[in-house]
Amino acid sequence: MNRPIPVSTQSARRFAQRVTILGALVAAVLCGGALWSVPAVHADHEPDAHWLGWSPIKITESGFDFGGETFVAGAPTSYGWLGWYLEDGQVRAALYGHLHLDDVRDLCARMRIDYYVGERLWHTEYGGQVCAPDDKHHRWEVSLNEYRSSKTDKVRVAIEKLTATKDWTIVGSQSQPLSPIHHKVKITEDGFDFGSEAFALGAPTGSGEVTWTRSGAQVNPRLNGTLHINNAASACARMRIQYFRVDDTQLAEKFGGTVCAPDNRHHSWSVDLEPFSDNLLAYVKIGLQTLGTDDAWRTIGTVKSEYVKVYPRLCESKPGCLKSNDTKID
Repeated sequence: MNRPIPVSTQSARRFAQRVTILGALVAAVLCGGALWSVPAVHADHEPDAHWLGWSPIKITESGFDFGGETFVAGAPTSYGWLGWYLEDGQVRAALYGHLHLDDVRDLCARMRIDYYVGERLWHTEYGGQVCAPDDKHHRWEVSLNEYRSSKTDKVRVAIEKLTATKDWTIVGSQSQPLSPIHHKVKITEDGFDFGSEAFALGAPTGSGEVTWTRSGAQVNPRLNGTLHINNAASACARMRIQYFRVDDTQLAEKFGGTVCAPDNRHHSWSVDLEPFSDNLLAYVKIGLQTLGTDDAWRTIGTVKSEYVKVYPRLCESKPGCLKSNDTKID
């Protein structure tokens, strides 16, 4: 059982006895003038898990709270975290943080996670029961991370308290979906480009985008943007998408429609492609191809978009905000 560990009664030994949170490493990240603590992935403890992202979790109710370790003025000052992982096609939502009881003598509580498929409740997990012996503030570290399912796309994290009739009731909760992951992608080659619709000085001014979503057990990447041909009369082009597992096995190869420039002016075509999905899909390679005079298609530029290897960054002063750099493949 993933049982919360009492902290307030074991201050001297707290760090030695703390539940390991993916190697017990916390990375402090400063962004937008605010300091947030983000749990770090540790490969030694997650050898088969591929990280998808983090969601910040904070629940504040009278006497019952979940969030970070520090507690000031009756509430935690920072967030707990819900880590999302993909393991052999199954999603694991792992909850890390601290359960706080304050001024609730003799009352007991526990953490609860409800796992959903759409709006359907699929499974429920419970943390261990903890009780406040007096009216002081008490804190327990929480690590709930065992349940896996190929279908989970949303969870609800809740604090439950034990009533006088020995029933458990929810005192506060927060729902968190497995949010889409957005990657900017851009290809710029001589006369042929993929990116945003806006075009200036011979190139698109912005990027296109790959949006990663999950429906049931399927991972779905969708490519949106604009294909440009400039100063290349009679030239033809198309987009290519290659789909890969995490072990680099190619699952599929799909192509967008062929477009051709009637003259040397700038021409552009909207791209919206979502032709393939798979439960083990880990990354895609987006290619821009041109048609040669020998009727053979050649790839002139490629970018990579990854689903299971997104790096954490905090942005716009929002904890848990994810952002990924564009990556160009030779």
